[in-house]
Amino acid sequence: MKEPDIRALIKSGILLTETDYERALSADRTLRLLIKEEPTLMHLRNELRSLIVNYESLNWSDAENISNEQLNESLAAENLIAAEQQFLLRRKEIILSRLTTLGLIQKDLGTLLNHSKSYTSELLNGIRSFSMNDLILIHKLLKIDLQDLFPTLVPFEIQERVKASVSKISSKKVRLKISELELVSL
Repeated sequence: MKEPDIRALIKSGILLTETDYERALSADRTLRLLIKEEPTLMHLRNELRSLIVNYESLNWSDAENISNEQLNESLAAENLIAAEQQFLLRRKEIILSRLTTLGLIQKDLGTLLNHSKSYTSELLNGIRSFSMNDLILIHKLLKIDLQDLFPTLVPFEIQERVKASVSKISSKKVRLKISELELVSL
């Protein structure tokens, strides 16, 4: 899974998928809380809310034309984003706990990564995405397992594509265990 980046989503100017939409809804809740500490994020939240309203008017405003497929995609996206948020919260807690153990604070992490305090806050809160270099440095400096730093969730759209691809594989001795996105031998 690609690391979530709300600023990049806003910059794109449009929500294209249910996953984008659910991620935007989740980010809106996060920004609502962060604005208390960082009022400069209000413009970001306003832009995000505009994208949400546009997506809803295009995809959810006509109740008679909402299909079961659309509802299933929405549910899958909700579940994915809930898992993503759980991962991001756990990662933040692990990083902050390790910093505390070392007698460091969030600002020190920003210094180590060469980021400002506000930028580091946005990274930890899932507003911006960590770069691979940031996460590798955190892994090396703080001795945090890579599996606790890199998200491995697979979006619904990719799961569906992989499921279709597995049916085309010439070897029929393999099947897909979709719940874990794992190929298994028959």
